[in-house]
Amino acid sequence: MRSIASLRFVALVVVLFAALSAPGRSAERLRAPEDVILIVVDTLRAKSLSLLGYGRETSPNLARFARDAITYENAITPGTWTVPSHASLFTGLWPSFHGAERVAADRILATPINPKIETLAERLRRSGWATGAFVANTTYLTPSLGFDRGFDAYVTDGGPADVVGPAALRWLAQQRGHAFLFVNLLDPHEPYLPRQPYDTRFPGKNPELGDKITDLYWKGKPLTADVRRHFRSQYDGEIAFTDEVLADLFAQLREMGRYDDSLILLTSDHGEILGEHGLAGHGGAPYEELLHVPLLVKLPGSRGGGARVERRVSTMGVYATILAAAGVTLPDETQSVPLERPHPVWAEDVSFAGERVTVGYDGDRKLVHRIKPGADGAGAAEVFDLRADPREKKPADASAASGLAASLETFRRTKRPRNEAPPPVVDPERERQLRELGYLH
Repeated sequence: MRSIASLRFVALVVVLFAALSAPGRSAERLRAPEDVILIVVDTLRAKSLSLLGYGRETSPNLARFARDAITYENAITPGTWTVPSHASLFTGLWPSFHGAERVAADRILATPINPKIETLAERLRRSGWATGAFVANTTYLTPSLGFDRGFDAYVTDGGPADVVGPAALRWLAQQRGHAFLFVNLLDPHEPYLPRQPYDTRFPGKNPELGDKITDLYWKGKPLTADVRRHFRSQYDGEIAFTDEVLADLFAQLREMGRYDDSLILLTSDHGEILGEHGLAGHGGAPYEELLHVPLLVKLPGSRGGGARVERRVSTMGVYATILAAAGVTLPDETQSVPLERPHPVWAEDVSFAGERVTVGYDGDRKLVHRIKPGADGAGAAEVFDLRADPREKKPADASAASGLAASLETFRRTKRPRNEAPPPVVDPERERQLRELGYLH
């Protein structure tokens, strides 16, 4: 029954977006959403949400929001850490095309978004929308990397979700026309310090193990079962706290009269590894713990609310979905496709060792391709069958994904724009922030 419902929903959304782009439509059908609100909960993996089948009740309020929204059960982020994935949301381009990626073999430096590429906020502002951003991740979502481009207000005061969220809504309440609001919440990110009672909501807490699993990992400490239980309990506590803050934010939007007619999109930039695969943290490792993220889309009037889409999608589709709903023309060079349309799903990154990592999906098959720094050959590839081997323990027969391998080769050889923007310098304050968030040890 679910698959039939999903097909009916896809048909509904195709009709909706066709109406948004068809000539001669009525004034009602022409009307864009009053507001577009994009919420990115930093470092929130799909695997740890009860909404998506997790055993602990971490997200009951997101489940309630999902009654008004479309839940994409298999959403894939284009990158495994903050900079490339956010830049793809903002540009509608894969990471190696927008250029905001890790500096090869450097764990913390990234190049800015290519200054020649217009961002989502710039395009909306040029079309008359007010644009505001309220950002908790003040370490990487910085003006020096180009993330403030196009925003009338770009606030990077940081703070927990119950500080950043209300500040964002105060700005929204002051807007009288169409507004685009971007909110970045950071609570599920290291350090894991959920406040009471969320720190003990789930079993396993051991204060002696600290608040950063990456501290233990980079020191070569074994990620034992006790270690994994502790950090999972604290990570889940942070999610539960964020879930309750989101419920408050949605309630405030209703009180403001800005909920029903808004397009609200909620996703994450990447997930987190909590001891799986013998690893910890995020960035560079192309596993599903990092790439599979939540994605919920509430259309104006909650049309299609409660539907669940099993088809794998890229969160980069957020870019095209927002512009299509707002009645703003997509740029010719965009690689983003509205979420209701089938599209290629890729992810890209530069690993800590400087490898170029590319991931492609075809049904349940996942291909991971790596090229070492300076190598000019074909690189090395692995194929995983995510249905038979969801934990990605054993590569499958590569011959079963020959078509995907050919597509990847075409994708890999496509010419990229040259990004001449220099990487930002790490000053003492930013170094302190990097240490606090677990990027430096």
